[in-house]
Formats: sequence, C-alpha cells, structure tokens
Amino acid sequence: MTGFLPSRGAPWRWYWSNPLPHGNNIADFAYHTNHHFVQVTDHGQAYFSDTLVRWDSRDTGTRHSLRGATFLGDRLIISAERGLILWSDDFFRFQQVDLLTENWLESVAASPVRAVAVGDNAAVYLSDDGIRWQLQPVPFTNWLHGVAWGGNVFAAVGDDGLIVTSPDGVEWTSRSVADGNNAGLNRIAWTGNGFVVAGDQFAGSATVIFGNSSGTSWVRQTQSAATGNLLAAAAESPSSRLVTGDFEVRLASGSSVIFWSDQTAPPDGAPPAEYLAAISDGRQYLLGGRTGLTVSSQVASPFPEETQWKAFPSPPRNWLFDVTTARAVSTNVTFVIKDGEVLYRSAVLTNQFYVACGDLATLVTSDTGITWGTSLPPASASNQVYLAIAGNDRGLVSVGSAGTLSFSPVAYETLISTNRISDSTDDLGQVVTNHVTVTNEVNTLGVAWYEMNSTTNLDLLAACANPELYVVAGQGGFVASSPDGTNWTAQVSGSTATLSGLTPWAGGFVAVGDEGTILTSPDAVTWTPRPSGTTNWLFRVHAGPRQLIAVGRNGTLLTSSDSFTWTPRNSGVTNALNDVTRVAGVWFVAGNQGTLLSSTNTVDWALDDQIITGKSLFGLTSRGVQLLTVGIEGIILRTRVTPYPNPMTILDYPKAPEDRVFVFRGELDQRFRLDRGTAVNTLIKGPVLNITDPSGLLLYLDPSTHDLPAQIFAAPTDP
Repeated sequence: MTGFLPSRGAPWRWYWSNPLPHGNNIADFAYHTNHHFVQVTDHGQAYFSDTLVRWDSRDTGTRHSLRGATFLGDRLIISAERGLILWSDDFFRFQQVDLLTENWLESVAASPVRAVAVGDNAAVYLSDDGIRWQLQPVPFTNWLHGVAWGGNVFAAVGDDGLIVTSPDGVEWTSRSVADGNNAGLNRIAWTGNGFVVAGDQFAGSATVIFGNSSGTSWVRQTQSAATGNLLAAAAESPSSRLVTGDFEVRLASGSSVIFWSDQTAPPDGAPPAEYLAAISDGRQYLLGGRTGLTVSSQVASPFPEETQWKAFPSPPRNWLFDVTTARAVSTNVTFVIKDGEVLYRSAVLTNQFYVACGDLATLVTSDTGITWGTSLPPASASNQVYLAIAGNDRGLVSVGSAGTLSFSPVAYETLISTNRISDSTDDLGQVVTNHVTVTNEVNTLGVAWYEMNSTTNLDLLAACANPELYVVAGQGGFVASSPDGTNWTAQVSGSTATLSGLTPWAGGFVAVGDEGTILTSPDAVTWTPRPSGTTNWLFRVHAGPRQLIAVGRNGTLLTSSDSFTWTPRNSGVTNALNDVTRVAGVWFVAGNQGTLLSSTNTVDWALDDQIITGKSLFGLTSRGVQLLTVGIEGIILRTRVTPYPNPMTILDYPKAPEDRVFVFRGELDQRFRLDRGTAVNTLIKGPVLNITDPSGLLLYLDPSTHDLPAQIFAAPTDP
C-alpha cells in the first residue's frame, strides 16, 4: 500500500463508528415545527434528525465547542466557544460570525423577531437576523448559562442563583426566588405558561425553580427528591416539566398539585447517566448526555408512571484499551439448478475483521469498522479489564487485570441450512416440495473465548504475536510466551518495571514500559535492556519496515532502526501518547484528549486539529487503507487514509417536478456535494453528503422540488 499518498495529509476526515449515533457530548437541542431536531456538541459537531431513528452529521466548518441552539424563524442559530455564532438556512451550509471575544456563549434563544445569546462574564448579545450582533450592557456581572423565550419575555439564569428577565433583550431586571437561592443555575425552559429552571445542588438537594408566565414570580421546588446537580430543563406542556443532570431525570406532572417521579426507575426508565441537554417537541422528551447518549420518551404525561424511555441502540460504552485485526477463513457452499439437477459450488472465503477489548471484559468485533457486535468473554474474566489484544493465524489472545488471559482459537462450527427451491407435481398430481441441504463452515475466531492459565496474578498490559509465538507482559517485568495460545511459560525479563507495550520485530521482540524501559529479545526468552534516554513511561511500541516507534507519557516519541539505539523526536505535544501504527506509508500516533499525530518520515509530526473528539484515544489499527482508533467511553473513530480512486456515480435522479429521490453509488465514507443548475456554467453548490453504508449506496430524499424545465446534477467528490 506504500504507493498511495495520503488523501489530504493531516487532518484526515473522521467518522463515528461507536457509540451511536455519535460520541460527542451533547450540549443542547433545538426543534423546529417542520420536525427537524438538532443536536449541538463539542468539537463543532452538529447532528440532525427528522425521525429520531437516524442522526446525520453536518460539517459546520469549526471545531469550537457548540453550546446552544435555537431557531429564529426558519434560521438555525448556534452559539459557541469564544464568541462564535453559526447560522444556517438549509442545515447543510453554515456561516460563521466571530464576535471577537473570549467569552463562551453558553445558550441562545429567540422570540419571533430577535435572538439573544448569553454566556461568560455576563455576556448578552442581541440580533434581529442571526447575522449582525450587538453586545448589550447589563446591570450584573454573573456568568450566564441559560436563556429562554416565552410569555413575551426573555429569561436568563446564571451563577449565584441569578435570574433576570427582559421583554426585548435590552433592559434586564433581576428577579428573586421566594425562599432564597444561591445555587448556580444551568438551564431554563418555557413550559407553555411559565418557566422551569435546573440548577446545582444547594442545601442538600438539587435546585428546581418554577417561574410564572411573566417572569415576575419564581419559587423553588423542594419535592423533586433529586440530589445531584441538574444541568438541563424541558417541558412537554404546562403540566409536564422535566429536569435532568448527574444521574437524575425527574418529571413534574400536574398544575395545581405537582407529582414528581423518578424517570430512571426500572424497568423502562432512562439509563442512569450524566444528561447535559433536554428538549420536548410537545409530544415526547429527548435527552442528551455524554458521549452522544440520546434517549427519548415513549409515553408522555399525564401518566408519569407509564412513561417509557428508549436509548438510541449502541454497543456498550465501556472503555476500550486496544484494538487489532484478525483473519477468519470459512467455507461457503452455494448451489444452482441446472437441467433439473442440483450443482454445488464451494468457495473458501477470507474475512479480515476488527476486534477491540476493554473494561468489564468487553470484547467487540466488526467486519466493516462501522457496526460492532459484542462477544461473550469467559465467565472467570467478566469482572476484569482487558488491556491488550493480539493474534496470528492460530487465534487471538487478550490479556488484562489480575493475570487475565483469554484465548480465541481458529475453530469451525458447521451451519446446516435447508432451502426450499420449488414445488412440483408428481405423476399422481400431488404437490412435491423440493429441498436442498447446504452445509457451511463458520469460523468462531473472535466470537468464542476461553480462559487460559497465564501463570500470574499480576496485571497484564501488553500482548503481541508473530506467526510462531505469542508473547504477553505486565507488572513487575512479567513476561510469558506460548506457541499455541493455550500453554504458557513464564520467562525472565530481568526487569521489575511494568511492561505495557510489545511488538514483534525482524530481530525478535521489543518490550517497553515504565521508567523509559526498553527490552529486546530474539526469542522472548532472553531479554536485554536498551537505553531509551528517558524516564517517561513508554506505553506502546510498533514495528514498521526498518523502523520502530515507541510512544509514552508527556508526548514522548522515540524511533529506532535497529531496536538498540533510540532517538527522541519532537512530537509537538505534551499529552500522553498511547499507541502507534502505520498505514499506507503514514505513521499515526494516538493519545490523550483526542491527540492524533501523523508523519511520513518519523521525524516531522503533524497534529490533527480537526479530529472530532477531545476524548482520550488508547488504541490504533488498520485494515487496508481504513484507520481505526478506540478510547474511553467506548469511542471508535474511523477514517480513510488514501484518496478515493473513483468519482461518485448518480444512479437515479428526479426526472419530474414532483420527484425527490436520488440514488448514489460510491465507497464507504466517500464525501461529495450535490450541485445543480440549468447548465454546466450555472451549477449552484448544494448540500454536502457522504456514503455511510458499506454497500456504497446512498438513497437521498431531496427536501426541495424540481420545478425547472431542465436541470443538470453534479456530484464532485471530497468538496
């Protein structure tokens, strides 16, 4: 693959594979009466849905954290980090307004004619169109966290219990709470005839405040039974109000008499989690949390005890510490009917797939890098943490805490299927059903796991394999090897350092670990220490053609061409670097806080500042030209390293004014723009789309109709 060039150089374009619908922290929702839901999140990510079944990402053009969202008429307005405002009229193209301030604008709300954005240092900005904004002087200094419009009044909340109201966003009046309140107030929502406020814990209980429709009267509610910080508020109707936050979802039902219910209660409660955002479209609630957690209510009040909650389906959000690729070989038998006879055909298939491991003995696999399924670990490992995984053509080994060592061998199960191919009539006129039986072999590699004796109770943090030998390592310099993955022999490393990285090498094996430890061995039996020139913990090491790279704490990055002499390189970062791999001639390094580095020569390293997460990344691997990284809270990100060799193909397009359906063919994650016009020289840039199905097909329902007598469509790739 070294003949390929990187598609764009750093940064690469990243997509979420897990969790679903994405792994960004949801800061706010917005809803438009045309049934469009919007999520805004960290790292400039915005997601749209009109069904709550599928959420589509949009390129906003920024990696600033997005904090608030609202609609001013049909115009979407988003407030963001460091005085950034985004606006869009079509949800595809975003325009930026830089207000030239370091203040984060934490929330934005709109009346029918005006938008108000609020944030740090009592910042209040006004706009009548979402494009031109004016800073408004205010008679207070509290930082503001939420603003809402309702009852012909804006109401904003902030630090130290501040509640202020304004009919127009210009003149603001401070309001008091009936029984006093000094808690930080985080969000506010309009209920239809009043306001509901969610705030931090105060005097042993969570802060919930109700306000009347004019915003002149505010009363703290003490019956919610919530004790944690409340971070979001929403209302389905005047008699149904909701607050949520740190493992809290509380629903207030009723008007004159308020009944509070805990919406995390089983069996149909919302999953206990940290919820950061909430909204209602008048029929149901939608909650958003850390790492993209999206939960919707199925039955709304006035019967709170009947409310059911459904989370967007996703594999577990357990932390993932390592990932690798494996090959599964299976026999596929098919049949055809020729001249009335059944002819069998046999084919040997080789499938390369991903396997990742992590907390709570998590083992997940994927054929495509997009959808992931869980595998069942051995019962003895269920409460342990898998920290490393490796394999060869004999099987996979995964190791972890307390000496846990599990093995998944290359093994086969037979799958027998009976196919009904036709109904015929015999000589007596009786209907005869014909069946054909087919037996296939299914490889259980990565699916069936067995516990092995590692000969230690020490934590195991490293694993590697070459075609002949498996090697694992961990605390106290422990090293063990096995030719088959089942029978393990402890070796003497000569070191007491914790070893966390292993790689096979042309001269044998290399291990790295705490205190800058580097060991080499020709056979995994005899180990020799090598000077690293650093005392920083080296977490992982990886071998490429004539090159080794070790990475570790404080941005440490070392290279070696022989495993004996190691050269420090300037990574340009101080974050911990956790793993390294090589794809299509490019070296990649992943680290804490979303650090992703790349280099084509191992000397000069570029930071990918456009990666779509700030969460720590622990593992890297690749299949072909697809690069995959895994990390905390179950996050899995993918990208393609090389260009797409072929342009998009438009298979079908609207041919009449009422037609709206397009069908495109490309490759997974291929990004393109749908342009249109009446002639080539009149093409107008359209929405940016991308292929998300491994089949390479995309069915797109155009929101606009085509009433021109003739149109030309074009789909330029990677706009």
